[in-house]
Amino acid sequence: MQAPKQDIERQEGILQVRRLSKHYEINQGWFNSKKQILKAVDQVDLTVYEGETLGIVGESGCGKSTLGNMIVHLTEPTSGSILFDHSDFSQMSRENIRRKRKDIQMIFQDPYSSLNPRMKIFDIIAEPLRTHRVAEGERLKEEVYKIMDAVGLSPDYAYRYPHQFSGGQRQRVGIGRAIALKPKLIVCDEPVSALDVSIQSQILNLLSVLQKRYRLTYIFIAHGLPAVGYISDRIAVMYLGKIVEIGNKHELLSRPAHPYTEGLMASIPVSDPKLRGSSEKALEGELPNPLHPPAGCPFHPRCAYATERCKSVTPSLQPVTAERLVACHHPLNREQEVMING
Repeated sequence: MQAPKQDIERQEGILQVRRLSKHYEINQGWFNSKKQILKAVDQVDLTVYEGETLGIVGESGCGKSTLGNMIVHLTEPTSGSILFDHSDFSQMSRENIRRKRKDIQMIFQDPYSSLNPRMKIFDIIAEPLRTHRVAEGERLKEEVYKIMDAVGLSPDYAYRYPHQFSGGQRQRVGIGRAIALKPKLIVCDEPVSALDVSIQSQILNLLSVLQKRYRLTYIFIAHGLPAVGYISDRIAVMYLGKIVEIGNKHELLSRPAHPYTEGLMASIPVSDPKLRGSSEKALEGELPNPLHPPAGCPFHPRCAYATERCKSVTPSLQPVTAERLVACHHPLNREQEVMING
């Protein structure tokens, strides 16, 4: 595991997301006469610093994948702005966006459905190089073989099809395709969740090695804290389309400030049978219907610390320390933070 980056907060952000939202209009009722708004992502602010790995974690349906898709421009935002490498996507032409997108790539969750089953591995990895006219002929072949070697695949596999590979090998192909253009930022959308546990650590280690080798910046999206905690420098926690806590991973995991973060940590499976079910802080209940989110703090129906204020006033992201923001009226471990950082 790589050492934490130094002075990340003093660097200029390679990606700045400001008040980014994605709302879907849902038709209901007789003859679809009733329209409601589903806020998949709602007013998200986020900065990603060059060379870091920012983890985004939350339960299924919290909006993290939608956020990732907007960042790589696979989904158009309803409102807000995305500034990448000093360029505002909302102010760019389609042609300029296409050129800029070579610097932002994505690794998808399902390593099988994300690969064209009719294309050989060589052509899958070569496709972005051909599209952006980076290489051709012998140089193209040399680049593809070099990429395959970097992700741990023998060049002998170049002319096989995706169905001839295991899940872990297919994900290596997907990673190879993502790094082919030497991008500045890669959005990893749950890249290990579809893999066997024995393979997950191999892929996480590979991503860490490639990050150092190619000086990559990652956004790592997952629904579980173990993988995010292993690879990330900072972690953003999402709930019902909003970021409720963000900060340095060591501080966030050791002293969670938001009750939802505390619940996620308490819900991590424990190998020792004697310790299972012993935590009173584990998450209870399910995500509310996003079409009818609770008033006030969206987490208050599941929160053991909720007060009347939580039921009526929506908290905004506020600093707990210089490197930590939390959207909670009653942050946890605040006394410890003051003593440690005081």
